[in-house]
Formats: sequence, C-alpha cells, structure tokens
Amino acid sequence: MCPASAAGDVSSPMIVRIPYMEREAAHRIYADELLRLALELSKDKYGPYKIIQQRQETVIRRQLLEVESGRNLSLAVSMPTPEWLEKTHLVQFPIMRGLASYRLFLASRNNLHLFEKVNTIADLNRFTIGQGQGWSTAKILEDNGFKLIYGGPYPTLIPMLKANRFELLMRSIYEVEPELKAYQQEMPELMIVENFGLFTYLPMYFFVSKNQPLLATRLEYGLHKAYTSGKADKLFEDHFRNALKLLRNKSRKTFFLANTNIDKSFFKKDQPFLLKEIIELEILNRKH
Repeated sequence: MCPASAAGDVSSPMIVRIPYMEREAAHRIYADELLRLALELSKDKYGPYKIIQQRQETVIRRQLLEVESGRNLSLAVSMPTPEWLEKTHLVQFPIMRGLASYRLFLASRNNLHLFEKVNTIADLNRFTIGQGQGWSTAKILEDNGFKLIYGGPYPTLIPMLKANRFELLMRSIYEVEPELKAYQQEMPELMIVENFGLFTYLPMYFFVSKNQPLLATRLEYGLHKAYTSGKADKLFEDHFRNALKLLRNKSRKTFFLANTNIDKSFFKKDQPFLLKEIIELEILNRKH
C-alpha cells in the first residue's frame, strides 16, 4: 500500500480553515507560511490540501470556541492555557522556537525616570501592566502578583497607555519594534523600555480541532520534516532576524517568572527545537 492511500482517501483536498488577520503581525504571517510549508511537505503522505481563510478577524477567545466546534476554524495559533489544552488538539512543535518567551515593554517616555530605577522584580511589580482579554500572559502575571488593567482588542491598548491607564504594555521581543513604528505617530512619546526585560517560558503551537485528527497528525509530520530539512530554520530567520539581535543583547536586566499555565514537561518535549538562547534562559529561570 502506498503512503498516500495509507493515510486515507486523498482524492479530494484536505480542507484547512484558518483565522483572518486584519492587523499584520509578524508571528501570524510567519505561522501562516509555516503552516503552508508543513502542508506542502506532507503531500507525499497525506495528499492535496486547500487553505480557506476566515473573512473577518476574531479575537483569541472566539478562535478557541470556533476551533473547538470545528465548523469555522480547523486550527489557530496560541500559547497553551488549560482551556486550549482541554478543548483542542495541540501539535507538539514549538513554532516560535521559544522566542515569545522573552518580553519587552512599551511605555510612555514621560515615565522613563521611573523605569530607570527598576532593579528588582519587586520594583517592576509596582507598575500596572496592560493586557488583552484572553491573553495567556494575563494569568501568568496575575499568579505572580502583578497588577493588570484589561482592555479590548490590541489597538485599544495604545490609547489606554497614552492616557496612563497603565504604565507598561508587555509585548514579545519580536513585536515591540514593529509596534513602536506603527503607533509612534499616534503616540509620539511611545518608547521601548531598554533597561529590563522579562522571561517566562512561552511556547506557541498550532491547536487543531478535535474534529480533524488527521490534520493534527499531518501537521506534526510536516513540521518535523520542515525542521529536519532546514527549511523551517530559514523561514524563521527570514522573519525574525531583528528580534534575534534584540534577544542577544546582554546589556539589559532580565527578570524571571514561572509560567503557571503549563508544567515543566512542555519545555522538555520542546527543547530539541528551541533556540539555544531560550534554553539557556529557561535553565536560569529554574534556578530563580
């Protein structure tokens, strides 16, 4: 029996429904390209496919509901939380290679004198941090004693920061520079806090509807094939070259937090695919 027939009927394409992206985000563009690469590399075993994108953007909470039902979405990209892990199928491949684990902060230059005095995590804990509803980082920050102010979709958070509703907006290391550029005209005093960052192990995965188990199996096969061929590395480097330079900057203080959404087994399973800098930081994290 040939590999294609072993996987089932491949005469018609496998339908893959993905979220729509209204606001361009580097990790979402990359994830869509990585998804397509994994599907292409798995055609030898699973046959043709067809990607259908939603027509309107949905917030992360809504994506979870739609992946769970399996009617409008086949999969979505998320960091793991108890809800995602329970209601969908995780494809065990850390698509961001751990890069989302390092967080920097957007803030108002008017508060720069306050940030320059931050030397400990207790100092950082004095500030309020903006978060969106349903963000996986919210539970981590709350469980570690931080004061949070919630907004709606991401674009609502910049006006809140400008109005000093909170002092810090935590973003991944690959998001801060593009977002600074995108919003600095709206908020000229917007800046990246340079003297400290925060690390908590934050893997990001494809979460597939339990109604499409063959898609989950196919993606795991295709993603591993992309990694072993070196094609995943090239795609990652093309998208995150600048963020990797920021990650390798040793001049800032790094504060460490436990990720209360997951246990230590996630890092162990992901470690073969992670950036060496992330592995080193997580080892330090476990010593704190």
